[in-house]
Amino acid sequence: MNYTNCKQCNAPLLADDMAIYMKLVNRGADEFLCIDCLAEFFNCTRKDLEKLIEYYRKTGQCGLFK
Repeated sequence: MNYTNCKQCNAPLLADDMAIYMKLVNRGADEFLCIDCLAEFFNCTRKDLEKLIEYYRKTGQCGLFK
């Protein structure tokens, strides 16, 4: 996993942060927002995005979430 930081708040990113950003914003992204900044961007909660990540992981409908 490549180590990178959120382009807005500089927080360290995990694979899920990058995967949900690529799924919702730009599949070919090379800069990312952390889950908290992404939630702010979409005017939702962190928990909303975590539920979406869990959904994609459980259903296997997206190869970004392994």
